[in-house]
Amino acid sequence: MCNGRHRYFISGIRGEMPNWMSYEGEGCSLSFHIPPVFHGLVLWAVHPLEKDYGNSRIIIIIRNKSNGIQLFKDYGSPGTAGWIRYMSRSEMEMEDYCGDDELELYFYSEPSEYAVRYGWPFNLVHIKECGVHVIAGKQDSFEESEVGRDTMMPSPPPYYLLSHPHCGSITASTPKQWSDFLFAKLQGHSLDLTLDGKNKYFI
Repeated sequence: MCNGRHRYFISGIRGEMPNWMSYEGEGCSLSFHIPPVFHGLVLWAVHPLEKDYGNSRIIIIIRNKSNGIQLFKDYGSPGTAGWIRYMSRSEMEMEDYCGDDELELYFYSEPSEYAVRYGWPFNLVHIKECGVHVIAGKQDSFEESEVGRDTMMPSPPPYYLLSHPHCGSITASTPKQWSDFLFAKLQGHSLDLTLDGKNKYFI
């Protein structure tokens, strides 16, 4: 599931986002760039716990900031605290993307289909903070400098610095680094795995 090819959605993630995300910010939107080559993106959102969001859903959009062209759209359940959506590169409309374009991640909420159909009460979700993290293969030079020369490191970091033509460098994770971090974070949770559609997982 965490090998970079399959999309998945995990709800009920408690706590703050890690401070090594590629991009992070307060509120429901942020701007970011993607590298020329990558496996996928982790989209992370955190919202308050004080309300019941059972009859609401979150809409996730990635669009070109300069012309508004939408590259990605999906729906998610708010859960109890926050959630993670992993999207693979193949899910984005890459034919509408130019390599130097600045992108925008944007979240908003609306009543669920059942809330609209049956008139159920609902609460709109206030996104406290959101982030984007790049999942990409590690370049040979980074592999050697961070791992080969420091074999005594007891706990390797879950990220590395990835060269970026427009940003100098950004933090990113290999699929293995991300999966190791994610499974460690989810230890002790009672999780149910459901397949919804082709290669889409919900936990």
